[in-house]
Amino acid sequence: MYENFNMFLLKLPESCKKFIADDCIEFHLPRKHHHCPICGSQATYVHDYRKQNLCGFSPEIKYIYNRRRYRCQDCGKAFSEDNSFIDRFQRMPRSEIEHIIQEHGDPVPSSFIAHRHDISPTTVIRHFAHAESAAKEKEAVNEEALSAVISLDEFRGNAGAKFQVVVNDLQHRKCCDIIDDRSVATLYDRIRSYPLADRENVVMVSIDLSPLFRKLIEDCLPNAEIAADKFHAVRLANDALDSIRKEVQTHLDPSQRKWFKNSRRTLLKRKHKLTPTERIKLSQMFALSEKLALAHALKEEYYRLFDSTDRATYKERLREFKEHVLASGIAPFMCVLKTLEQWKEEIWNGIRTGYNNGFTEGCNNTIKVLKRVCYGFRNFENFRRRILYILNNEARKSRRTKVS
Repeated sequence: MYENFNMFLLKLPESCKKFIADDCIEFHLPRKHHHCPICGSQATYVHDYRKQNLCGFSPEIKYIYNRRRYRCQDCGKAFSEDNSFIDRFQRMPRSEIEHIIQEHGDPVPSSFIAHRHDISPTTVIRHFAHAESAAKEKEAVNEEALSAVISLDEFRGNAGAKFQVVVNDLQHRKCCDIIDDRSVATLYDRIRSYPLADRENVVMVSIDLSPLFRKLIEDCLPNAEIAADKFHAVRLANDALDSIRKEVQTHLDPSQRKWFKNSRRTLLKRKHKLTPTERIKLSQMFALSEKLALAHALKEEYYRLFDSTDRATYKERLREFKEHVLASGIAPFMCVLKTLEQWKEEIWNGIRTGYNNGFTEGCNNTIKVLKRVCYGFRNFENFRRRILYILNNEARKSRRTKVS
């Protein structure tokens, strides 16, 4: 981290700075001896001064750096004095560039950052891209290496393909990668681009009920088990019950139809969490439809699968649920049963390990907010760079961490 530019100015002797207007400060550095960077000679003298308007600050105040230039008496070459606050060929101090990079840790558009620093959005994007590439080269490590437990999920993007895929590290709660397309070829190419040792290191992958992701994991991650996300699995029964509610309410008069619609949350709520008033409301609804009462009972029985503490209990409850669904003949729950049979092992892995896509869905929400405030992205690399930085920004994580 570089020294704040304002603190740097405060440390300068008063003789080195002056106000040439109420909103303009001109300064120069204390004179010191310089060796010639070309020939190394100590015989140097002050050649001239050049004024340099610094940028990157709020427009309320301007800074002018009176840069001292030296000339070597031996080789005749001219060169600028050494300084600790600005790089060569730059007009913006290092500390201000660092502030610009840090501001990318929040979901704000580049135009907002540019306005605060009185520069163009293009300059903001360029500095951020350069800083990210330089950081990767300096660390000389693969930040995108796969960990032992990861998650895969898609989100709707608007840079390049219609959908992108996010790969998250569930152990360290960070984003590993953003894949630019959901197509089969792109997914396989990207996952297979990781070294085999990294892919063999993955032991668990949390996904939604996506056949594409399941096939990808089976083909590319040889040692990985699949954990089906609990939210997506539970939603199967909720959607089935809700479809029965809609079917029943179409045959009711308008007032009852509105009452049924407003009772949706009560209908989907776990039975043991219902208040006495809500239990009475459910009894009144079930009196109007025996099919709805049976569907609600199947939903509660389906929920009991996720309360299983061991595999034997899970298998027994699964068998009982299957018998009751087949006996009921309710079409939406027949679809639930079909999906459950296809994903029963993955659902059990999710129950057993507790891994889910909760962190990933939170990341997707952050991405959605970023897209909205930035009015979308046209360049995928800029989009990917912003996502990785904001999701892995430690300062933002510390601000958002709840203190118990």
